[in-house]
Amino acid sequence: MAELHRSFSSLSQEQQKLAEIFLHDIQRGDVPIDPTRTFRDYLTEYQAKAKNQEIEVLVQIFGIDAKKLTDLLNTNATEANLNEYGRFDDLKATIDKQKAKAYFEGVEGIVIPAFKVNIKADALLRKFILGGGFKLEAEDHKG
Repeated sequence: MAELHRSFSSLSQEQQKLAEIFLHDIQRGDVPIDPTRTFRDYLTEYQAKAKNQEIEVLVQIFGIDAKKLTDLLNTNATEANLNEYGRFDDLKATIDKQKAKAYFEGVEGIVIPAFKVNIKADALLRKFILGGGFKLEAEDHKG
C-alpha cells in the first residue's frame, strides 16, 4: 500500500484508474497479496487484462481474427507500415460484415449502407491499432 501511495502521482491517468481498481479489489479481498510481488507487478497484470478485454470486445463486435489483431498490435505499427506485407488487409478480410453493420447501426441509430460500414470498420480498426487499443465507446465510432 505504501508503494502504491508513493508512486500514484507518477502514474498515467490510465494507470491511476487501474491502480484504483486494484486498490478496491484489495479492499474487497478479491486479490490475495503476494509479498514477493511489487505494486508494479500487479499494475502490469491489470494493464494486460485491460488490453485483452479491449481486444476481446473488438473481436466480438467485428468477428475478426483475434490472433491477427493481436499480432498486428504487437508490431507497434505506424500509419506508414500498417499494411506492410498485407497484414492490415488480411485482418480486415476477417471482418464479419453483418456484425460490423449491426454494431454501427446500433451506435448511430440509422441504417448504414455496406460501403459505409467498410469505411467505418477500416477507420475504427486503424485507430485501434495505431493507438495501441482503447475502450470502445459510442462517440469513438460516429463520423
